Amino acid sequence: MLPKNFKPIANYALVRLGKDYDGGYLINKESIEKTKLLLSFGICDDFSFEDDFKKHNNCPIIAFDPTSTNKFFLKKIIFNFLKCEFINFLDAISNFYNFKKFFNKKENLFVQKKIGIGGSLNYETITFDEILLLSKVNSNFFLKIDIEGSEYRILDDLVKNSKLIVGIAIEFHDVDLHLEKISNFIEEIDLDLVHIHANNYSKPDKQGIPTAIELTFARNPIKIGNNLNLPHKLDQKNDPNSKNIDLFFTEN
Repeated sequence: MLPKNFKPIANYALVRLGKDYDGGYLINKESIEKTKLLLSFGICDDFSFEDDFKKHNNCPIIAFDPTSTNKFFLKKIIFNFLKCEFINFLDAISNFYNFKKFFNKKENLFVQKKIGIGGSLNYETITFDEILLLSKVNSNFFLKIDIEGSEYRILDDLVKNSKLIVGIAIEFHDVDLHLEKISNFIEEIDLDLVHIHANNYSKPDKQGIPTAIELTFARNPIKIGNNLNLPHKLDQKNDPNSKNIDLFFTEN
């Protein structure tokens, strides 16, 4: 069972941004309206969340991912060509073109750096403080964070700068190993937890605790009801071919 504070205390006005299944997140509608800058940590080849956010709020976007290189996209294109996967081949070409088009807009910026602390053997890194300097905006950030375990490296930075943040959608990995860290973060961040969703690509541990979860936070969200229902009606399976992971919470 998950700690009690992993469960939102009420219902909130949520919308789903991003593609169907894996890559979409439920976030507070008011957070979108308040946002002056979207900071997106972790893209790979999927910018559907950022694209949808832009349709709701035409704010600047800065995205970070060291793996989203030209070589990465070209390898996918060549792989599908050699496998004679014609539809996937065309989709890979289209996605590469649209990715470049989206981040070539003057109000958007893509940075091929890893979010972290100090150096990296594989990638050049950038710290959270350096990102704040790069942003040239001093408040009302929304953060989307899916950085495959590196999220734990920046939790203290998020807490320290939470007054500047209007919302966060963050995926936590290896949850069973970091329950206390996540629980402390929920208590310390100056935002309210408005949604939780288990990523069913990662299986629960032996105690039934999901090993990957998506949490959404918002600043001063408006309650629309007290009877919380999980999963939310807008939730979708990350893996459409696997069953949902039910969430259970302790009473204390």
